[in-house]
Amino acid sequence: MGTIILLLGLLGGILSLGFFIYSVIRKKPKKLGGIALAVSVIAIIIGAATASTPLQLSVNAVQLTTDAQGVATIEGEVSENAKITLDGKNIKNVKGTFSETVQLSDEKEHTYVLKASLNKVVKDEKIVVEPSKEFIAILQEEKKEKELLAKTETALALAESTPNQKNYDEAATLVHSLSKTYDDYDKRLKTIEENITIYEAVETAEKSLARKDLEEAVKQVALASLNKEELNNRVTSLQTKIEEKEEQEKLYAQAAKAVEAAEKSPSNSLCDTATTAIAKLPATDEGLTKRVAAVQQIVKDNEEKERKEKQEQEKKEQLAKAEQERQAAEQEQQAAIAQQEAEQAAANQAEEHVLVTATGSKYHTHKCGNGTYYDAPLSEALARGLTPCSKCY
Repeated sequence: MGTIILLLGLLGGILSLGFFIYSVIRKKPKKLGGIALAVSVIAIIIGAATASTPLQLSVNAVQLTTDAQGVATIEGEVSENAKITLDGKNIKNVKGTFSETVQLSDEKEHTYVLKASLNKVVKDEKIVVEPSKEFIAILQEEKKEKELLAKTETALALAESTPNQKNYDEAATLVHSLSKTYDDYDKRLKTIEENITIYEAVETAEKSLARKDLEEAVKQVALASLNKEELNNRVTSLQTKIEEKEEQEKLYAQAAKAVEAAEKSPSNSLCDTATTAIAKLPATDEGLTKRVAAVQQIVKDNEEKERKEKQEQEKKEQLAKAEQERQAAEQEQQAAIAQQEAEQAAANQAEEHVLVTATGSKYHTHKCGNGTYYDAPLSEALARGLTPCSKCY
């Protein structure tokens, strides 16, 4: 449309200019020619402004390599009034030229789309930018550094959560292997190092469960700058454990003392005392239990021995008593016999005695004939039925 107006304007301008010159030469009114000329000029201007001109777009290079920093510059020429974008981002059109700097972020090449538009006409160019070897090397170093930083951060965090020599050494090794000096890391390492002694004191107390170690741990925790709340909780828990341990040791000492007393003087009452003391222990002590059982067996054996000895003694006493009774009875019997004999003797002395033989039928006053004579009371001879010898009486 703009081109048509321009052509009509040019044609009208030529004709109106000719008519204007003719009017001047013929000295005729020039107003109509001037108006026609002015209209033609305006048409020429409008047509020139709206006439479509071909859109021009060219780039200096469609294949670029970045510098060591990953930067490349896309340059070229474009129609002066054209709008130009790079990957959708507007860039400046400086009197038909453009220059835009791009930055790669990784080791991959990137294809940029350059678009120019004018009067609804669009042209585009694709520019491939590849990273330089120097830039790739830098990226790889940066990647290594990032990975090392991540490892360092992890190691520092671990050492801060559990400050001990091993964790500190690992973190320090990583910090010192970094290509740059990081003041924050150095400060964190120093803080970790200062807290190692504190954690060691707490761990020592937790292992030993000794009161002196606990007291040292309390002093150290007061100086802590890392995880103080956690350390205070550990110390509090440790205090409880030590008190429980001391109470257990007290109960164990009491039980052991009771067992020793029972072993020294075995008896049921001391065994019962030891058994009660063992029952108060938080856990069964097999050693003490076996020792008490051994003492109980000794007591049982002693009781059995005493029972047997008592039975034996009672048996001996019974035998002795029986013997005494037998002897007493025998003595009584002998005394009775002796008494009887004495009485008989006394009676015999008062009674007349005669001489008799074992087979004779007579009693005599003296030996009278053959035979063996012996003295006998007259009453005995009479009891045998003997009669006086006629020779003797």
